[in-house]
Formats: sequence, structure tokens, C-alpha cells
Amino acid sequence: MNYYEDENTENFVKKYLDIIILAMINNKILHGYQIIADIHSTFGVLLSPGTLYPLLYRFEKEKLVKVVEEKRRKLYQITPIGVEKMERTIESYQKNMDNIILFINNQK
Repeated sequence: MNYYEDENTENFVKKYLDIIILAMINNKILHGYQIIADIHSTFGVLLSPGTLYPLLYRFEKEKLVKVVEEKRRKLYQITPIGVEKMERTIESYQKNMDNIILFINNQK
């Protein structure tokens, strides 16, 4: 992968971090470090705690996730409100991406 692709991937992950995290915790409960590690292993993007934790706090405030305390660690679990938000967001992103691809293909 060249620098341009790395930069594109990092920009993409950061732009869609909300939906990426909600999808990650949709079927499992994760702590912040595991979310950072999974994003790094999946996308090659290393998030700082300063990027991740404010988003998780916002999710908690909006009741998209609930926090489960376990041995001094906070584990994040998606709520039904979070699942609904995730599904609506995925649908919206997919519709927009389909429209963009259609537009680009019609420009050729």
C-alpha cells in the first residue's frame, strides 16, 4: 500500500468511526483498548485514546452504548437504540455510496 492509500484509509476510518465502532460492538462487548487494537489490525489505522474515548462517552450519553464495569475496565455494549442507529446509518451510507458510484460511472 502506498502513502496515498494509507492516508485514504485513515481518513475513511476516522470519518466513519461512529458506524465502525457500533458495528464492532454489535455482537460482542469490547473495552476501549480492544477497539483500538481491532481497528489497527483490520484497517492498519492506529487510533489514539483521545480520538476513541470522547466518541464512546458521547455514545454513552446518547444511550447508544451501555458501560459494563469489569475489573477496573469499562466494557462497551451496544443498546437497542444503538442497534437502531447503526442500522439506519448503514442504510443511509449505502444509499449515498450507491448514488456516488452511479454518478461516477455515468461520468466515464
